[in-house]
Amino acid sequence: MTPFAEEIKKQDIIDQLTWDDSVNANNIHVNVTDSTVELRGTVQNYTAKMAAERDAYHVAGVMDVKNYLEIEFPPAVALPEDSEITANVERILAWNSEINAGRVRVDTKNNVVTLSGKVESYWEKYLTGNLANATRGVIEVVNNLEVEPARKLVDMEIEKEIRKAFERTYLIDAEKISVDVRNGSVHLKGSVPNFFTKIQANNIAIYTTGVKDVVDDLTIG
Repeated sequence: MTPFAEEIKKQDIIDQLTWDDSVNANNIHVNVTDSTVELRGTVQNYTAKMAAERDAYHVAGVMDVKNYLEIEFPPAVALPEDSEITANVERILAWNSEINAGRVRVDTKNNVVTLSGKVESYWEKYLTGNLANATRGVIEVVNNLEVEPARKLVDMEIEKEIRKAFERTYLIDAEKISVDVRNGSVHLKGSVPNFFTKIQANNIAIYTTGVKDVVDDLTIG
């Protein structure tokens, strides 16, 4: 008897997760409904959580991944105290020349890091959150950083710059993506052919001058 397509896809995802040496797939549970994948269970760190999502998107036919994985550190690993985590995050941010760490406040409680303060661009907020997430001992980051652009653009200008960048990128069919900008918040809607194009479209919005937030409602198909 030939296995159902969903069963084949599920096994492909499990094989992909097992292949990836940066992911401990032993505690990851995979569910597939049509072209949507759900990942549940635990992984050892934030990097593994993101890698698992990327691995699922690599499998042919996957159009959406719901990543419900939680971070659970191995019992044998001695975790830093909250105060040490805060100091480590502050140090990492201070070392990064692209971030004005003096305007960022870091607080940690039960391994959850909260970022507050102001940054001059959305990509700086995005980068700060990623650096905090990747810090040893962090299980979650609440990114409350407020974006206060050094160079302010009206919404129409932001939309125009994003559309022009889409048109310059051969991976993106700009006509299939709707760009709505309100008060600096960018809302992307439409269809893209694959995960890599979705990431590219998001990155363009993230790194555009004047952007304060990015909402991604792009679908793959």
